[in-house]
Amino acid sequence: MGEVKEKMKPFREDLEKGIDLQNNITFGSWLVTWMDDYKKLDIELSTWENYGRAVKNHAAPELGHILLKNLGTNDIQALYNKMIKDGSAPATVRRSHQIINGCLEQAVNNRLIGWNPAKSVVLPKLEDDEARAMTIDEMHIFLAALNNIKGPHKVRVTWRTIFLTLLGTGIRSGEALALRWARVDIRNRKATVAEGIKRTKEKGLVFGSPKTAKSKRTVPIPDEVAFALRLQRIHQAKVRLAVGAKYKNQDLVFSTSKGTPINPRGLIRKFHAIRKAAGLSTDITVHSLRHTFATRMLERGESLKIVQELLGHADIATTGNIYAQVMPEVKAAAGVNMNDILKPKIKKAPPQKGKVLVGNAK
Repeated sequence: MGEVKEKMKPFREDLEKGIDLQNNITFGSWLVTWMDDYKKLDIELSTWENYGRAVKNHAAPELGHILLKNLGTNDIQALYNKMIKDGSAPATVRRSHQIINGCLEQAVNNRLIGWNPAKSVVLPKLEDDEARAMTIDEMHIFLAALNNIKGPHKVRVTWRTIFLTLLGTGIRSGEALALRWARVDIRNRKATVAEGIKRTKEKGLVFGSPKTAKSKRTVPIPDEVAFALRLQRIHQAKVRLAVGAKYKNQDLVFSTSKGTPINPRGLIRKFHAIRKAAGLSTDITVHSLRHTFATRMLERGESLKIVQELLGHADIATTGNIYAQVMPEVKAAAGVNMNDILKPKIKKAPPQKGKVLVGNAK
């Protein structure tokens, strides 16, 4: 009798919490409800679509048939283990976990289940390959390649300026493609990042707020970038006059020949072409330009706090984690500086001016 009471204890606790133990909602059904009724209003459309792909590819096929009230930690852990075995990156597994955990947390709040089984899983460690920056030699090879881009002159000017801006300011590619002339002050060498552009399946290219609140920031513009932006504005004005009334002027710094936004996928394809022509490694991506900017700043002694603000990271821990591989070199340089500080400036002790009485000396 005592064993029966012990087994019934969790059910009594759930009843006391108001949990509906009679519901036969499957996890897959609840996922759809959570995505449509809760998450769609909370995140950007592009992020919501990415969530949908993750649900379709992983969570729904493996866990969708299980009743929500019966879903256990072992079921979720088995999914993550299978994803790793099938070749999914740790970041992909963690993204699925973010969805599943959020979905189940809402189910707890809605009193559909008594606890969140996703909280007890073990997640794979992230791979330390996020911060692949170009070496100084690779950076100079890339800069030289920007001067040899193939195509019409006005097209070469635009692409060269885009990639030079990414490398010289550290802003994200989506932020650069959403940059407007009204927020660029070439004379005072600064630009304000206030928007980003993303591609969505439902609405195509959309403008939206940057990644985080910290992403709204003002960044300095190096002289080389400022000069390139001046040329870009001149050539863009010529294109606008040539196209005439058909030109859709949205005040974009970087646009197509019709004035419309440049597709981020097109930017990636162009980068790959330039990289190939330059003979650079394929593990250098568009995002490497941002990493290279930050790495050069840190190597030159800029503080981690300033780099965080320039990159628009939400907190300094993110910056520190991403650029951990740069910090040993920076720390080593700091050690050399400390050696200089600690070097004795007085070679010999100063001569005593008088005797010092010790003990009971009178």
